[in-house]
Amino acid sequence: MLRQPPAAEEVKAVQTLVTNWRGAAGRLRSDGITPSISYKWFTGGFWAWDSWKQAVGVARFDAPLAKSVIRAMFDHQVRPDSPTRPQDAGMILDVLFYNDPSTDGGNWNERNTKPPLAAWAVWEVFGRSGDAAFVKELYPKLVAYHEWWYRNRDHDRDGIAEYGATVDPLNNTDEERRAAMAWESGMDNAPRFDATRMLENRDASGKVVGYAADQESVDLNAYLKAEKDYLAKLALVAGRPGDAARWTRESATLSRFIQRHMYDSATGFFYDIDLTTGRPLVERGRAIEGAIPLWAGVASRTQAAAVRDKLVDPAEFGTFVPMPTVSKSSPYFSATAYWRGPVWLDQAYFAITGLSRYGYRADASSAAERLRSNASGLRGDAPIHENYNPLTGERLNSSNFSWSAALLLDLPH
Repeated sequence: MLRQPPAAEEVKAVQTLVTNWRGAAGRLRSDGITPSISYKWFTGGFWAWDSWKQAVGVARFDAPLAKSVIRAMFDHQVRPDSPTRPQDAGMILDVLFYNDPSTDGGNWNERNTKPPLAAWAVWEVFGRSGDAAFVKELYPKLVAYHEWWYRNRDHDRDGIAEYGATVDPLNNTDEERRAAMAWESGMDNAPRFDATRMLENRDASGKVVGYAADQESVDLNAYLKAEKDYLAKLALVAGRPGDAARWTRESATLSRFIQRHMYDSATGFFYDIDLTTGRPLVERGRAIEGAIPLWAGVASRTQAAAVRDKLVDPAEFGTFVPMPTVSKSSPYFSATAYWRGPVWLDQAYFAITGLSRYGYRADASSAAERLRSNASGLRGDAPIHENYNPLTGERLNSSNFSWSAALLLDLPH
């Protein structure tokens, strides 16, 4: 059977990723992919959740490079014998550059991590490569990272995590800690964080080991639920069936919590919840993080149907370019303000694949087709951008953006 030739935008996506590929040098010990060489603050840096997404896309055409993209971040996983942050053992740093802070590496960031998608990336690369040795190599590192979240980002020790910030010389005020927390979510200026307060996390001796937001985020816990599912699969590949059973149990427990506490039946959507009251923060508006439970397989069928209705509604998320980061109906919506409205291809990918997972394949195909057709220049000669205006399709922010290219390759047809 003849294979269908790749679409023009898929060829462009591969070219984008290969062009942004950077070899090991300086403090970068493995080859990786920078978000974009076209934007000076991105050139030469490797970000954590960018890397997980980039690995998923790159695995479709170069599995060895995809493995290296993942290893590049784990090369600097915090160790228990760290001289500066032993309390963060297992953590993956937000971003790495050629030089670190000790040699004036201003962009190297140890103030926070990024959302936990590493096990997903490793599983996807394994699916393309069949390399069980790679899984066995990464599995204990993935476990250490996963457990770090519960040790350092669970303020009230209830098994539900919060975004936060590390103990770091630069996290020296409440506002700086709040900024690092927002960076940790990846959604720097999202309206759900406008009123967030920061809390101290302490170990058994009373020592401050980190900081947490006063809200438990639905996307973070849905990602962690998905990580447990992927860890269960990876544990079987690594010959750890007992671990697999543990991850499966924990996944079910976390799913029940998200369904019961992070979903608001009156508005038919998922939200972050107040850490103290457990109340969904509905007044902060609907935003794309409420679709992550579909991608992660958390939502009940009834909940998924209600979320689906919002995702396809032109007055909500079914815009000209679908899946804006904030619902068009929200009072906080802005079509061009970074994480307050523009369409990011990663979040669109999660929402669209979530629809497909729950059987809404026609909706998923329609949204994917509108995204490809209406995002300006995506099917033409223009570069692939960081994000897009959901109302006009205008290209926004950085050009030649890697995670947009990577997940464009994996977007359903």
